[in-house]
Amino acid sequence: MIKNSSSFKISKISAALLLCFSVAYADQTTQPTDEIESTEQTTKSNVFTLGTVVVSASVPQSSELFESYIGKETIDLLEAKDVGEALQYTPGVFYDSPIASGNSGRFESGVTVRGYGLRYVPIYVDGIPVYIPYDGYSDMGRFSTADISSIQVAKGYSSVMYGHNTMGGAINIVTMKPRSKFDFSGVIGTGTGDVKETSINIGTLQENWYLQAGFSDRTRKYTRLADNYVGKDAEGQFVNSDKYLYNTKDRRANIKLGWTPNATDEYVLSYSKQKAKKYPGHIGHKGFIPTTWKWPKWDRETISFVSTTWLMDNKIYIKPRLYYDTYKNTLTGWRGDPKGSHYDDKAFGASVEIGTTAINNHLVKMMLSYKDETHESFDTFPNSSLHMPDSDSKATQKFYSIALEDTITFTEQWEAQLGVVYTKRKATASDIGINTQHLLNTYPSANSMLAPSYDSTDFQAALFYKPTDLDTFRFTVGKKTRFPSFKESYSNYAGGSERKCPKGQTGCKPGEFVPSITLQNPGLKPESALNIELGYNGTPIDGLTMDTALFYSQSKDAIDRSDFDYNTFPGYAFVNPLTYLEKLNAKVLS
Repeated sequence: MIKNSSSFKISKISAALLLCFSVAYADQTTQPTDEIESTEQTTKSNVFTLGTVVVSASVPQSSELFESYIGKETIDLLEAKDVGEALQYTPGVFYDSPIASGNSGRFESGVTVRGYGLRYVPIYVDGIPVYIPYDGYSDMGRFSTADISSIQVAKGYSSVMYGHNTMGGAINIVTMKPRSKFDFSGVIGTGTGDVKETSINIGTLQENWYLQAGFSDRTRKYTRLADNYVGKDAEGQFVNSDKYLYNTKDRRANIKLGWTPNATDEYVLSYSKQKAKKYPGHIGHKGFIPTTWKWPKWDRETISFVSTTWLMDNKIYIKPRLYYDTYKNTLTGWRGDPKGSHYDDKAFGASVEIGTTAINNHLVKMMLSYKDETHESFDTFPNSSLHMPDSDSKATQKFYSIALEDTITFTEQWEAQLGVVYTKRKATASDIGINTQHLLNTYPSANSMLAPSYDSTDFQAALFYKPTDLDTFRFTVGKKTRFPSFKESYSNYAGGSERKCPKGQTGCKPGEFVPSITLQNPGLKPESALNIELGYNGTPIDGLTMDTALFYSQSKDAIDRSDFDYNTFPGYAFVNPLTYLEKLNAKVLS
């Protein structure tokens, strides 16, 4: 069972004193430069600025400047075809490739930001949260860079305008925007691994409106290994090959329509749809087959509206966001079982951000936000589309947030930022526990379906010093919270194996084998972290861009699995759902 750990996770969740130094590409830390790919030269950027999270009054804020930035030019130069590959060149970000993480069976690419995984670092596309409600993990390999203009990464410290769950930072993917009356780019290519790639982006920028559309299609049938693999693969076949047979197919289409009635206001309606498949090779193919798991469906569809309106001589702005997101996922071959596991997830969200510069030397912002997430799942019979009876489950959670932020400019060299965000979560679930019904029939007390409401208040503060236009020193401190995912709160199953009863147990005879059970834990509490950082970003000498940080991160009430309990429910070995928290002080590791 998932529980809150009784001690701080220090080394495991990046709670150590580290020095991160990097000599980076210039566009990782500066604003985008222009790229001319259209038939008319223009000075406009292809970055969809309305899709960024931070709204500036005029010049960029210091808090924006130390977010790592990867522009389209660098993405193309490095041949990064998905967001995971692109982020591996970002200081403080570790890229976990599908092959490296293949032992988990999921064969997904992911990233960690200063030790925090994607559950702690949410992903946004044009400021819209992209979240897998069930377990919180997004496969970074499914996010194509074909229509991306930039990627922004906030590490540790991030604006409270990002909302909740930004315990380790935030990643915002910003899509393209047309720069001229006819803006066109495209790619047709192939590569090692029987790769086939096609993408096209076309747009038009008119006086009071613009239209951007894109399409991409990419398939890969294998990955070349460094050396031949000799041995048996997941299908029991003897293999002597340097081919890693794991196939992926990704297809994405998007369209964006914008209205710009004047120089400051913008209203944009966007729609995107992506379909993906992941599956291993088949018997008879020459190569190593890593798994029998298949994902015949990894589909996402999103429609959103976002706008910015400036009022009172550009002293007040209003920025609402509305979005509806669906995610459908199918997995077959789970734990050697050919039955199908299906997810049907939905999320509706709305927020309104209001900011003002009416107070001299202050940029004050407030954001109200609401998000409703629903996770539904069911199983189908092996090698069939027939719905298995009594396999349905459903869970929902709703988030209500209010955030306040004040950016204070003392002088041209000194700036500070203060922020606070309050979030309340309400959750419900139905038909949870069906996977462990035989235990529940014997021990009804195990069927605890309470889903209490939790809330959190997070704060942060930052001080910036800019001795020159090219150099910024920063000191930041902030407390962040992450709410447990559906999987952590409601996951329950019979483990598919038996556990041998160890010595000293009262609920079973030592040496006998008892069924292993994992129970749901709706009462699981949030975990939190305190992030402190001292950093520098700038150009100490011409041609050299430097971003260095000394940071400390302390995680508290970390969510983890407990050991097996053989005594509470005699005859079963179950993972304990206790949530008792013991708070301990953590010392700095150097």
